[in-house]
Amino acid sequence: MDALFTFLRRRSRRRAAALGLLGCALLSPAWPEARAEAREAKRAEEADNDDVATRALRLQFAQGLTLEGAGRWADALDRFEAIARLRPTANVTFHIGLCHDRLGRLLKAERTYHDARAAARAAPKEVLAASPAMLAEIDARLHDLDGRMPRIVLNLAGATDGVTVLLDGAPVEPSKALRADPGPHVAVAIRDGIPVAASAFSSHERRTRFVTLTVHPPSSRAPQPEAR
Repeated sequence: MDALFTFLRRRSRRRAAALGLLGCALLSPAWPEARAEAREAKRAEEADNDDVATRALRLQFAQGLTLEGAGRWADALDRFEAIARLRPTANVTFHIGLCHDRLGRLLKAERTYHDARAAARAAPKEVLAASPAMLAEIDARLHDLDGRMPRIVLNLAGATDGVTVLLDGAPVEPSKALRADPGPHVAVAIRDGIPVAASAFSSHERRTRFVTLTVHPPSSRAPQPEAR
């Protein structure tokens, strides 16, 4: 029993000594400095991690530029879109638009160029020094796209009452020049949910394609005599 009491007294003295040392450390002038050093170390670690991520993104961007130079636009697009999911800068967005441009997706390229221009204009002032050249390049691309964009004019003829027109599945206004991507298209005239005329055709850059859908009047059937 005496041995047990001796053990408990010793453990109590050790705990009191440890608490006293902790109290001295907390009250010591060096304690705030230690906490500040810990915060600085944490920030430095986060900066190192950010630098690693930035270097990886720069490597991907360089790979995308190399693929662009080789004319591998679809592969370059994959690289730039992967970067944009993590860091969607104006420059990255511009190159995404350029890839769509070269792949013949002119409408998508136009929208992406506009996004890149908006991102460049919204960039912080300290990085705007490089923006004028980028904005000039974007404006030049948009001007070129507008001239290259095919136009399609869909005309209706015949019994057009109650008829709506779809171009590639989307409702459009007849007799109006519609901007479209180059390539194959399908125009359909619909009355009461039923196709009554259709045309498949192709459009080409810098050209206007005129397509006429001739709609026949609904067939009128004589009423059948009732069965007796």
